[in-house]
Amino acid sequence: MNRILVEVACPKHGFERFSIKVVKRYNIPSTDIRPRFGKLKPKEINQLYVGRNVSDKEIKKFVNDYLSRVGIGGIILKMTIAKVT
Repeated sequence: MNRILVEVACPKHGFERFSIKVVKRYNIPSTDIRPRFGKLKPKEINQLYVGRNVSDKEIKKFVNDYLSRVGIGGIILKMTIAKVT
């Protein structure tokens, strides 16, 4: 299991960190990425369900594109993928 750790320079709060859980699924198409949104904050991604042939680079690109569409893309400081055991 992996997590994407995102650090953002927020103009309101200063510095924020959040993580997105990445779950590899075998019952979806092998190159598919499906976000799962939170119930309280509908624009916030809680988890990403990815197919078995999706690389880390494609996951980062998907998250970066999504955050750019939402309006957070310009203030991202760092985005890393952490392996969680």
